[in-house]
Amino acid sequence: MSRSRFFVLWLAASLFCLWLYWPGMKCWFQQDDFAWLGLGLNVHTPAGLLDALFAPKAQGTIRPWSERAFFMGFFALFGLDALPYRILVFTTQVANLGLLIAISRRVTGSTLAAALAPLFWTANAALGLPMSWTSAYNQILCATFLLGAFYCLLRWTESGAWRWYAAQWTVFLLGFGALEINVVYPAIAAAYALLASRRHFVLTLPLFAASGAYAILHRSLAPGTREGPYAMHFDGSLLSTLATYWYGAFGTARLASLEVPPWLSAAGLVTPWILSAALGAFLAVRLRRGQWAVLWPLAWFLAVIGPVLPLRDHISDYYNAIPTLGLAVLGAWVFAAAWEMRLAGKAAAVLAAGLYLATSAPVARATVRYNFERSRAVRNLVLGVARAHEIHPGKVILLNGVGTDRFWAGMNDKPFRLLGIGDVWLTPGSESTIQAFPALGDVNQFVYPAAATLRALREHRAVVYEAAGPRLQNVTQTYANMAPLRLKATLPGHIDAGNPAFADQLGEGWYQAEGGYRWMAKRASLRLGVASPGGLRLFLKGFCPTTQLSGGPLHLQVFIDGQAYPPVAVSRPDEEFSFSFALPAVLKNKDFVEVVLEVDRTVVPPADGRKLGLAFGNFALRRP
Repeated sequence: MSRSRFFVLWLAASLFCLWLYWPGMKCWFQQDDFAWLGLGLNVHTPAGLLDALFAPKAQGTIRPWSERAFFMGFFALFGLDALPYRILVFTTQVANLGLLIAISRRVTGSTLAAALAPLFWTANAALGLPMSWTSAYNQILCATFLLGAFYCLLRWTESGAWRWYAAQWTVFLLGFGALEINVVYPAIAAAYALLASRRHFVLTLPLFAASGAYAILHRSLAPGTREGPYAMHFDGSLLSTLATYWYGAFGTARLASLEVPPWLSAAGLVTPWILSAALGAFLAVRLRRGQWAVLWPLAWFLAVIGPVLPLRDHISDYYNAIPTLGLAVLGAWVFAAAWEMRLAGKAAAVLAAGLYLATSAPVARATVRYNFERSRAVRNLVLGVARAHEIHPGKVILLNGVGTDRFWAGMNDKPFRLLGIGDVWLTPGSESTIQAFPALGDVNQFVYPAAATLRALREHRAVVYEAAGPRLQNVTQTYANMAPLRLKATLPGHIDAGNPAFADQLGEGWYQAEGGYRWMAKRASLRLGVASPGGLRLFLKGFCPTTQLSGGPLHLQVFIDGQAYPPVAVSRPDEEFSFSFALPAVLKNKDFVEVVLEVDRTVVPPADGRKLGLAFGNFALRRP
């Protein structure tokens, strides 16, 4: 393929990508973005930087390039201006399209297939989320490393130049910093060599050693979980999960939920079956001719989707973003082959491609549009709070009417700390209007206590903003007038020990709050409100510095309503600890429980004078 033709195809694919996903260029931040943006706030030393870049986080992930360095570096340069982040995402994707064109031309031998493969992949619904949510950049960047390494492999098999073999290794190893799925690259490379270039097969085998070493290292640093949505299940569910991803790979799974003509919705139901039959027929014909290389795109799909198949309880559409690269190549190959046939073959190819584009592209567009509107709502909330903080410095900001979507997208991950704003809370009762998702967090932790709300309003230390509309509205006076009638000064079932608003729930034995925590003496007490006692447990979190453990593990004993529980040991220095305890079957008081904490020894820091036990952050009564 000439350079001029390549650039024409690349330009066409890039323009199509920009047209389809243009709202994604204007998306703001949401959800996990804020956690990654704040990662560098506590980095003050080289050791802290290494920890921020490489320590396992979020289900044990280690992604220094696509998450840690990306967000920390861009936040240092651009703050909360989302456009530079989005430009990098789109630039990376445009590079992916160029690599896909070059790879498709070499694998299929068809310029037409090379032109169509990036269009088919771009239109896949699985790309909607990665192209509109900055935290999903890992999918886009991982695709770059996989495509880049495989391109180097192809150049090596063509030319025999060892510099391409070395380049493959370099790109492959760097890919581990983008996404764990990079571990499957040796299977992709070996499959191609076995099917299309067998004399190079042996030299793909050392790649497996690198992936194996990475897998062992990763598992030792971040062991897998046995419970929850990220637990792995190696049973018959693997096949059903594979079938789900295969059906979803054609992008029509969510078409029925969109406002589309009935005929298009009906077409979406049959399109995966029609396209699967077309792919199967093509493979059967070519395999009968001994053209084994046609299996490689299918091998790409199976290799990349394989690691997520055990996650039967966490099926996500965007997990198909990288696997569908292989199906895009295969689909383009089928189209190119049909185009060489008579009129009937050409008509069938156009019909199949039209069905795919008409049913998948609208889902991709709807996904990016949804994330655009959602992120803009979060932007209005966060920047609205920043403006309120400027107008009312030093006051507690209470948000009313936040709603489910905006809370989980824009408040749960504490975006306000990125602007140096601390006291932002939900109004009492907001938890009843926000749908609970325990796996994501606890809404109650963001609700300001009713008693503290009444007192803060009475003393003019708080302002209330209505957040239900597109812009925040100051409703402090209206809310304050109705608050005595609406709110009961009951104890909440949680305590943020480091926040003075919860001081009324703390008894004897506590020091002043500092740094988001509060130190206890040798013995301290607190009270937690009980809404419905059945099945509740007490969850507590705290922090233990190294100095507290100089004499060995520190033992903490908990008393709930006078009932003593077996002591628990705190033994990991400079780490957060957490424990939970079942409430007694019968409570002394139906409205609250009294909790007493006692440690077996205290430490007196030099020039401090206080007898310190443990530092606590949160207490909460909730169901497991």
